[in-house]
Amino acid sequence: MTNRHKRPRSKLEPAQTGIAEILGHDRFVELSVISKLRRQWHDIVGPMLAERTEPISIEKDGDVNCLFIAVDHPIMSTQIRFLRDDIRKACFKRCRIESLGKVRTRVQPEAGIKSEKKIVRPSKVTLIAKKQVASELKSIKDRNLRHAMFDARVAQLKYFESREEYT
Repeated sequence: MTNRHKRPRSKLEPAQTGIAEILGHDRFVELSVISKLRRQWHDIVGPMLAERTEPISIEKDGDVNCLFIAVDHPIMSTQIRFLRDDIRKACFKRCRIESLGKVRTRVQPEAGIKSEKKIVRPSKVTLIAKKQVASELKSIKDRNLRHAMFDARVAQLKYFESREEYT
């Protein structure tokens, strides 16, 4: 068998190389830094601030970088201003963003990165389980105490059943 019709082997290159050629190297680096920053945002500013703020760009301002953060309300701008040194340190620690000299804000409605954590909702307890709890508590004479213990036990069952659904 002859090899004259054999196709030459393809040279595989990382996807980043092709994307960098299309966007330009500087723009690609900027987008990759922002995407890394967005992924780490909950750890950088905490869950409460992350729900109401988000990093939108990093721009050169002389020899330092300036981080622009979108906030959903002007009060959050004040909060970011107070925390700017902590945010700069956390950006370096988590994302290795160097020479981040300034942090500025822009008010944008609906700004924020919503948490992806699932909210545990209590499930319903079956009638059979409630009857079993009632029979366990029937020996308690004090009516108010029996009702309080019943409610507490049913709430406990709801909690444990809802945790099993999400694990």
